[in-house]
Amino acid sequence: MSSVETGRNHRGDVAGGSNAAWKAVFSPANRQLLLAVTGLLAVIFVFVGSNVAANHDPKPHGLPVGIVGSPAAAAGIGSQLNRGAPSAFTITTYASPAAARTAIMHRAVYGAFDPGPPPVLMVAGAASRAVATLLQQTFQAAAPDQRLVVRDLVPLPASDSGGAAAFSAVLSLVVTGVMGASVIYVVTRRRALAVRLAALIVAAVGGGAVTALVTNVVVGAFSGQFLAIWGVATLLVLAISLPVAACQVLLGLPGIAIGLVAFSVVGTPSSGGGTAPELLPDPWRAISQGLPPGAGVTAMRDVVYFHSYGATGALLTLGAYAVLGAIAAITLSRYRRPAATATSAG
Repeated sequence: MSSVETGRNHRGDVAGGSNAAWKAVFSPANRQLLLAVTGLLAVIFVFVGSNVAANHDPKPHGLPVGIVGSPAAAAGIGSQLNRGAPSAFTITTYASPAAARTAIMHRAVYGAFDPGPPPVLMVAGAASRAVATLLQQTFQAAAPDQRLVVRDLVPLPASDSGGAAAFSAVLSLVVTGVMGASVIYVVTRRRALAVRLAALIVAAVGGGAVTALVTNVVVGAFSGQFLAIWGVATLLVLAISLPVAACQVLLGLPGIAIGLVAFSVVGTPSSGGGTAPELLPDPWRAISQGLPPGAGVTAMRDVVYFHSYGATGALLTLGAYAVLGAIAAITLSRYRRPAATATSAG
């Protein structure tokens, strides 16, 4: 064999080896792995992006606060506040400190300022420690020459000094509500829908009981309101799991993706659990109380610390999601059954 032919064969062997190596790298199995890793990175981007964008720079937007005094005096203080931060506060005037106190306790406002003398700021730390701190800084700046007296009407207990217990409980229930609906779907996918819905209801009631047991007894973050916490937690799990069940009737197991996006990617950052809904930017602030996580945080805080004042709207939201989710699941199941029968007959 000539040297020319030997060189050609060598180059052919090198090229063939290179092609084989590239084929091995981009084999079907490796392409699937690359697709999975890319999808995981996309999910991380969406989760992290939504959470950070919603909570990285909390600022007040129409935060409800009260001013004690005449309408003219309140208007003057309100103008001073708006000059520093336009549209940051929604001002309500109260004729007396007692009326302002009642408004705070009934969750109409986050705090109220009485210009005095001495100037007094009434807040409710249990509603939002971040808001209480913000109001203290704001009204101290409004009366720089006087010492501001701060009265916390509903302080956070030592067992929940950071005010994170309600949000932590809700976050856990959102995750378990979505995942639990999927687990029950896998187990009951070949059984009647009534069995699946009954299992979801039993799981929700049990999950609510476990939540109340953990928060009140095991950890001791809350004291009292055991039945109320049980009820809110149960309703929250139903508000999450029943809409996911409806999506799974329509799409099968991939229906979990809708629940993850709606309740985890969008709902959790927009809940305002770490601060308050009014401190979130748009669009998270606009949808905060219209999704189960935000309604769940509000209801949990209000039943624990405010004798359920302010919880009505949140509870109605959770109930609507639960009822509409069940109705949608039943309706879709009845619609798809005749369609599936007609397809198999054809």
